[in-house]
Amino acid sequence: MKIAFIGVGRMGSRMAYRLLEAGHELSIYDPYTPAVDDLKKRGATAAGNPQEAAEGTELIMMSLPSPATFIDAVVGETGVLNKVSPGAIVIDFSTVDPATTKEIATQCARKNVYFLDSPVSGGVAGAASGNLVLMIGGCKEVIDRARPVLEVLSSRIVHCGETGAGQLTKLSHNLLTAINTVALGEVMSVSVKAGADLKVLCEVFSAGLAGSKMLDYLPKTLFTEERPANFAIDLMHKDISLCLKEFSNYSMPLGQLVLQTYNAARLKGLGGKDSTSVNELYEELINLRLTLN
Repeated sequence: MKIAFIGVGRMGSRMAYRLLEAGHELSIYDPYTPAVDDLKKRGATAAGNPQEAAEGTELIMMSLPSPATFIDAVVGETGVLNKVSPGAIVIDFSTVDPATTKEIATQCARKNVYFLDSPVSGGVAGAASGNLVLMIGGCKEVIDRARPVLEVLSSRIVHCGETGAGQLTKLSHNLLTAINTVALGEVMSVSVKAGADLKVLCEVFSAGLAGSKMLDYLPKTLFTEERPANFAIDLMHKDISLCLKEFSNYSMPLGQLVLQTYNAARLKGLGGKDSTSVNELYEELINLRLTLN
């Protein structure tokens, strides 16, 4: 299948690799030249802008960092809707707000183009291995058309409902993930400071009701010397902010507290570090470094 992929950053590049390996013809666009050059070596065709990438393709996939870049890539001066063929499917893997998603879907429909919002979970590792979870909003029949390609990228495809439902589900997921991350960091930091063994804490918490996928994830990120930046604090902050804006008519005291914790981390210059490194705030407060090494 001829596919356009807009946005080949840390997530998008891994997804694009898998599509190339599966034999698809790929046209790509990203302003970051090194990422584009690497994919060109693997057989992708580089385009000068989103509309050039989309011309003549059946699927247009996007993995972009913000609502603004997503809007521009679809309906901007060089957006894909300027050249996309009627009947094509636009699939957005970015995390944006449901209102923006619905508006873009409406504009796609005016061009007889189908739209699916499909934010993902699984991080860079999941993108590389094809084990992402896709949370999709849109028409089931359109999902079924795209399913053979989506299955190259994912181990689980969840139809969340109508357009925007995928984004709402993803925002809720990331807010809860952030709350869990901060709660774990606070409790484990002070427990270790008080004399507990971090390895024992991980073993016991994992075996009990305090266990979670985030707890299982920390030994690969926060508890290592390297602390790899798989999903930046800046990106998690963006998702939390979008989620709380979506839920602005409701009381969300815990969510607001976690947002302020991420604000503090960004003010400390930690924005580019992994989202789990928000807990470096606690480490600094009590003069401690959490590590299993």
